[in-house]
Amino acid sequence: MLDKNNSPVLRCGKPLVFVRELWPNYGDFLKLMIPSRIWKYTSGWTNPSGMVTSHKMIEREMEYRGSKSVVIDSYSTVKEQRVDGHKCVNFTHLRYTLMGFERNYQVRIPSNHLITLRKPYSSLSIIPSNNLSASLNPWYITGFSDGESNFTVRILKSNTVKVGWTVQPVFQICLHKKDLDLLKKIQAFFGVGKIYHKEKSCHYVVQDLKSINVIVNHFERYPLLTKKREDFILFSRIVTLINKKEHLTLSGLHEIISIKASMNLGLSADLKTSFPNIIPVTRPKRTDEELLNSNIDPHWMVGFTDAEGCFSIKITKSLTIKTGYQVQLRYQITQHSIDKVFMNSLTNFWGCGKVFFRYRESKVDFQILKLKDLSDKVIPRFHLLPLQGVKSKDFADFSKAVEIMKMKKHLTKEGLDLLHKLKVGMNRGRE
Repeated sequence: MLDKNNSPVLRCGKPLVFVRELWPNYGDFLKLMIPSRIWKYTSGWTNPSGMVTSHKMIEREMEYRGSKSVVIDSYSTVKEQRVDGHKCVNFTHLRYTLMGFERNYQVRIPSNHLITLRKPYSSLSIIPSNNLSASLNPWYITGFSDGESNFTVRILKSNTVKVGWTVQPVFQICLHKKDLDLLKKIQAFFGVGKIYHKEKSCHYVVQDLKSINVIVNHFERYPLLTKKREDFILFSRIVTLINKKEHLTLSGLHEIISIKASMNLGLSADLKTSFPNIIPVTRPKRTDEELLNSNIDPHWMVGFTDAEGCFSIKITKSLTIKTGYQVQLRYQITQHSIDKVFMNSLTNFWGCGKVFFRYRESKVDFQILKLKDLSDKVIPRFHLLPLQGVKSKDFADFSKAVEIMKMKKHLTKEGLDLLHKLKVGMNRGRE
């Protein structure tokens, strides 16, 4: 702060730096143009994203009443904003008032880049870039985990405990390094666990008991739908026993081992040798009717597709087509044959598609092949609820292919060349 002679004011023998300077828009009145949330524009903007338009106004129009919202038409909302013309370097102030009925402010735009902060003053703020879990729905997490997660229990010899064995429940998700960002989002969602890196893969691992309880609580609230649900139920029983310290007793350890014997691939050769008299518990099962009528949340389907889905373009030679090639677009989800009953529930969700069995490979595929179904059901679904991993790039190319097919451009050499270019850059061909 300077005195009238432009000398710094001293406080406690030291100069107090306090600089006041004018904003370049001092004295102006601003209108902030924000596009409203109209569902038919979910995939695009009615005006350029983030555009702010400044308008000069006559001061008496505002009469120092603060700001107000006025709906000009069905596509936009105007916020009038008076900005006080000063700022401070060390103590920054930007004085303004946003008045009116706040629920009418159109700030929730489709990209979710703007939110309303409910503080003494209503203001607009950009979501922090480090809020990695902002876009993940709990059902998305469950759907993705149905495809990619693993519930295991490690039982290892130890000299540090009385019973001679330690028990450690582990939840993990292993992905290609291309999906590291998605793995970070999942870690941020749970708020626990660590990510480990290998040459071409990354692993999200949760193994301490407190963090494992967070994982168990989530899947009890948002249940898994595939056969993995049975492994989780057994896994949660073991976690309950550990929480009760039963794993520190010989009888509790035997109970845990008998539960583990029914999980995944069962007991290791070492455990079978050390505990020859263990009888596996009965594995929990759901009826075929329950599996066929599974209540599938749309967010679950997005997560499951990110984990196990595939968007592909198949181009084969044909003597009946003028170009000499036939094009087939396909949305597919593949699972082990043990989930063949559940996979039929996907046809109920989509209202289309078929299930195919690959007996020699012990696999089952759900496929949607018809162009109309892809165009009217699959594409809109994933535009409304976007994929989160690198598979979103395959979907973007797949969407272009659907449009080419709809316009019959695949029957031309130019269109066929474009489809071939899209095909080679998708899935495993993507760098």
